Amino acid sequence: MKKVLFLPLFQMESGHHQTAHALMEAYSEQHPEVICEKIDFLNYMNPALEKKVSKFYLKWIKKKPGFYSSFYKKFFKGKSGFLQSFYGALFLEKMEQLLGQKQPDLIICTHSFSSFLVSKLKEYGVCKAPVINIYTDFFINSLWGKSGIDWHFVPSRHIREQLIRTGIPEDRIVISGIISDDRIVTQKKRKKITGKLNILAAGGSHGLGKNLDTLSRIEENYPIEYRILCGSNEQLYKSYAAMGSSSVKPLSYISCRNTMNQLYDWADAIITKPGGVTIGEALKKRVPIFIHSALPGQEEINLSYLKEKGLVYQLNENLPFEDQIISVLNNQPLLFKMHKSVNEYAGELELSSCKEAVNFINRQIVHKPAVVQQDYIDGLFSRLYSNGNY
Repeated sequence: MKKVLFLPLFQMESGHHQTAHALMEAYSEQHPEVICEKIDFLNYMNPALEKKVSKFYLKWIKKKPGFYSSFYKKFFKGKSGFLQSFYGALFLEKMEQLLGQKQPDLIICTHSFSSFLVSKLKEYGVCKAPVINIYTDFFINSLWGKSGIDWHFVPSRHIREQLIRTGIPEDRIVISGIISDDRIVTQKKRKKITGKLNILAAGGSHGLGKNLDTLSRIEENYPIEYRILCGSNEQLYKSYAAMGSSSVKPLSYISCRNTMNQLYDWADAIITKPGGVTIGEALKKRVPIFIHSALPGQEEINLSYLKEKGLVYQLNENLPFEDQIISVLNNQPLLFKMHKSVNEYAGELELSSCKEAVNFINRQIVHKPAVVQQDYIDGLFSRLYSNGNY
């Protein structure tokens, strides 16, 4: 019986966990004989450490966003030998211990931290199982493992081209988009807007988005109805509930993907942050995307790509959101251009669902003859030594 080990990071809900959950669900439906297990490495090391690090991370990006942004761009957008050496010295042995205990037949990394450590163990010959990187942002930071990774499931063609330039074989890269739950059903055509405008607004699972309070500027001449995704932010939920407005309905954290699919179907537009999985789902649903803010680091870089490709519209935080959204939705040339960009992006994808992804993984990777896998590993070592990377 085969075992697949998923390695996201942190216990708190995030895109890394959502993608892992989606693939595990697809495995249970398509290949129930496969055992799937998801482990947060930091929690495995020390639950108290994981809580402290995650709490520090959330506080850092809220209190010192500029400093975090500078730190991220210095140490994660560019290659940092110091940071990688530090992580290796501190965590590599513990990752080896985890893999020794679990003995997985396949490892799927949905976060760069785990990918870096597992890749090193592959390079050193300690880990023999095939490893897949599944990226949940629209860029690849420098910590992601590469030399020791067997397959890369990337969000777009530009990431494939980027990996090819680093020496990754093209036939080991699959354009999967941002993998999300199959219960978020792909729409082939954009929804026609009729009558009252339905807007879905999201502040992130922890309510870290700013400026959503401007949505309270409801005016009688705007026939708009809002559904506000408040995540685990109870204060945000209570503030909207206290308004007592029939046009603004706050919603607490939603784990059911069928419910989320219904909300996407209801929405004529979505206001959100540029988190990878949320944006990926909105692109699947062909819902016009408006960005109200971006967290420092990953989301800033996501936003830069999404704007460049014309996939989203960034709202001006100093102007009423309603004015801007209605202006865009009434601008048919601009709206047509946005939908054309979404269709072009969708046309790049080689996999369109989790079902297709797990079937591909089982066919091409899990049940691939061991001798072929060993040949690939030998090829990796050959390239490493020929480049002097030892």
